[in-house]
Amino acid sequence: MTTLAPRTSLTDPLRIAELPVAAAGGMVGVTFCPGKRGDSVFGRPWARDLDADLDVVQRWGARAVLTLIEEHEMRLLGVPDLGQPIASRGIDWHHLPIVDVTAPGPSFEQAWLVAGRTAVDALMQGGKVLVHCRGGLGRAGTVAACLLVEFGVAPSEAIRQVRIARPGAIETSEQERYVMAYRQRFRPLVDEQIS
Repeated sequence: MTTLAPRTSLTDPLRIAELPVAAAGGMVGVTFCPGKRGDSVFGRPWARDLDADLDVVQRWGARAVLTLIEEHEMRLLGVPDLGQPIASRGIDWHHLPIVDVTAPGPSFEQAWLVAGRTAVDALMQGGKVLVHCRGGLGRAGTVAACLLVEFGVAPSEAIRQVRIARPGAIETSEQERYVMAYRQRFRPLVDEQIS
């Protein structure tokens, strides 16, 4: 039996898919969990270096990081205290857990009232906001699309833009429906920032 060499921060550098927010001059970034370690759902295992990955995030210019994985996933991926090293770099960190392969639920929506405002504020000032989940597809893509909707992008167009930037993103019809109904769930955060 052959052991597959792990993917590291050197062999597979952290890539951030970029989604320009034209209405504000900011940028939403989408990626997988920085520093993750352990078995992969697809292919070779991960053995990433958290500091090296956060160097990439910092060089990219993130003003805020939205972490969408659950606490048990943080432990499983070897990053149980992910927020501390992010915050120590002067980057706002928000933990908004969403169950894998689902749309955001009530606890996310409650936390979004604060984290969403922080993200919108950063984007309105021309800043960058990084959104990540475990693999950077379903949950991260869903929330990235919702941020685009905040800035007036039609939901179907937001989904299309996210999928162009991050192929495979927004994995389920439940996640698609969530983006399509986002405006009915939330009063626009952008309008609140302007007033």
